[in-house]
Amino acid sequence: MQKKFLDFLIDPMTKEPLILTDELMLDEEIDSGFLKSSKNTYPIINGIPRFVAYRENNYARSFSYQWNKWRKIQFESENKGKPMEGYTTMMWKRIAGLSEKKRELSEKLIVDIGCGPGRFTDVARNEGALVIGVDYSQAVEVAKENFKNDKNVCIIQADALCLPIKDACVDAAFSIGVLHHTPNPKKGVSEAFRIIKPGGWFGVSVYSKGGYYHSFSVNFWRKFFKLLWPVFKQYPPLIYSYFTTYLIRPIVRLIPFTGKFFRLLLPFANLDDRKWSLLDTFDSVTPSYQSSHESYEVYKWFVDSGYQNIHPTDWGSTAYVGEK
Repeated sequence: MQKKFLDFLIDPMTKEPLILTDELMLDEEIDSGFLKSSKNTYPIINGIPRFVAYRENNYARSFSYQWNKWRKIQFESENKGKPMEGYTTMMWKRIAGLSEKKRELSEKLIVDIGCGPGRFTDVARNEGALVIGVDYSQAVEVAKENFKNDKNVCIIQADALCLPIKDACVDAAFSIGVLHHTPNPKKGVSEAFRIIKPGGWFGVSVYSKGGYYHSFSVNFWRKFFKLLWPVFKQYPPLIYSYFTTYLIRPIVRLIPFTGKFFRLLLPFANLDDRKWSLLDTFDSVTPSYQSSHESYEVYKWFVDSGYQNIHPTDWGSTAYVGEK
């Protein structure tokens, strides 16, 4: 990580400033060291500040595997001339409300809450923003590699519900498809409010009730694979994802009216790109937490957190933007 990002970090538990000690610098970047407050010490390993200890059985375990296997499938650079070209950029702009309101992002500091391997961080960088990418899982290793030559990206391993970032110090934040995978999505919205400056904005998208991710079949398989994971790890959901994507999906795309029947029993993501479908199918049947929400519920999170100018965006009923 670059030293300039230290100015924005705090102890997430005590909210105290942090002191860097025992640092090892590699090419002007902090490769290792410790961040200390009066009560806690957090290591920097491979250039990544670690504010949570990785445990094999933590609730982000499926994402650690998922993003190490599919590192850049959803990046724009990997989709030129392919069916999903432009999709990640369009999704980010619509959820962040940027397709309806022009915001100057050049040199602005933005936090990507739940960055995974960094596909939305990549889009924000293309707009000229400086980005702090936060993720709970071992996807931080992939994100660090993806942005290893970018001095304006800082990857942090931390909890979205307890961010190691100072109050009112960033220009904006967004969390796309993440907070519904945590125990308390509302707290995540409140944490984002805490860290953005007055006049800053926050965009979020979570799963909606009545949609694919809320269906009985998706949640049945997700809970089933969750029970198997301690013994069989990722293999049962991986086999399932390949089976539905490579055998069932072609049938449904050839004979569309069969889709509803198959999805009642064997749900899968039916996207234009087969690799995206495989990834999204695995993503839908593996998380430990996967909640779905009503539009008004998400709106109420924003109201209770203190946001103003709250409005839904044009990416489904549970994508909202608010300002501080």
